[in-house]
Amino acid sequence: MRLKMVLAVALMVFCAAIYFGSSLDWAGHGQAATSENSEAVSAPPDARAIASPDQRPRNRPRGNLRPEVVPVTVVPVKKGEVPIYLSGIGTVQAYNTINLESQVDGYIKSMNFVEGQDVKIGDPLVIIDPKVYEARLEEAQGLKAKAQADLEDAKANLWRAQQLLAKDFATQKAIDTATAAVGRYTAEVAQYDGQIKYAQAQLDFATIRSPINGRTGIRNVDPGNLIRAGAHTNIVTIVQLQPIWVVISLPAKELERNNVAPGLSNLTVYAFAENGVTLLGRGKVQTINNMVNTATGTINLKASFPNERYKLWPGDFVDCKVVVDTRRDGLTIPTAALRHGPHGDFVWTVTPENTAQPKRVRVKQTLGDTTLIDLGLEGDEKVVVDGYYRLQVGSRVEITTSRVEGPEASRTE
Repeated sequence: MRLKMVLAVALMVFCAAIYFGSSLDWAGHGQAATSENSEAVSAPPDARAIASPDQRPRNRPRGNLRPEVVPVTVVPVKKGEVPIYLSGIGTVQAYNTINLESQVDGYIKSMNFVEGQDVKIGDPLVIIDPKVYEARLEEAQGLKAKAQADLEDAKANLWRAQQLLAKDFATQKAIDTATAAVGRYTAEVAQYDGQIKYAQAQLDFATIRSPINGRTGIRNVDPGNLIRAGAHTNIVTIVQLQPIWVVISLPAKELERNNVAPGLSNLTVYAFAENGVTLLGRGKVQTINNMVNTATGTINLKASFPNERYKLWPGDFVDCKVVVDTRRDGLTIPTAALRHGPHGDFVWTVTPENTAQPKRVRVKQTLGDTTLIDLGLEGDEKVVVDGYYRLQVGSRVEITTSRVEGPEASRTE
């Protein structure tokens, strides 16, 4: 028990020593500060008047400092007609996709294209050995010639029999036989005509031509290989890239809210890269599907793009913006001016007295470097786009550079 009391007393003594020691130090500093102030007051008036604010020590007590002036860059809020977009993910599809297959059997004699080459309608791409099909065509042509000769002979016999019958030198049976022969050989000629057309078609199929204007891919069969029509071997795939399709999925509720109905359409659509800034193409919505995907609640829109610069490739995903309306007197700001806080989006504005004031805003849409404000701005404000990291409510600001839209990129205030 005595040991505990001794320890408690020692601890109290130690704490008292620390307390009185710090008090003495504080008193010493206070006296030094008082002496410095007295020296400053006793300084000549001329010296105090000459000293500029920039030449004064920066580490003076806060009570003697002027409010800090923050340099900022501002942009006026822009008012005008602004397109209203609906955003969705689009899947690029070829306008036409052709898997080139052979319709006849034979070995590939030659391929008259290079992988990745642009081809036109009717270009001969693959040549299959045509010898067998040429022989079949010649055979059918020979049989037709024989049948044609037999037909001419049968017609002549029928004419003679008719002449003899008129003079009672022939019977009706002879006439009937001659008539039947003419009909038989006429049918044979028609049959061989069909065989000739079939053989000619087979011979034409030995030369595989491009059915569309497009671009070839990587071939799957090499020259010299035997190919069979029944195997359905894809020799090469040809895709049409100009124009090109983009299938876009948009929420059905948003389309209904903007009065977009299923069926034919002519809405403008923009396709952007994954970053949402790089424009890949501008097209038109051709049709809006008549069914809602029950799993996702979306409707597919099919848009056509000219794709002049081949920036859209089949199978790629793009960020699409479909123009569904136009807002008149819409208020827009640079996207860089938009800030995000715990209570939502806001912007820093500069008052006529050059002080900073935050304003909460509601964003309608953001497209690249431009943001459309739905609520929160009046239209006559200037928003801060640079220098806002040091701003507080009521901070005094100095406008260093004001970016404006138009021929002048910037001007100094």
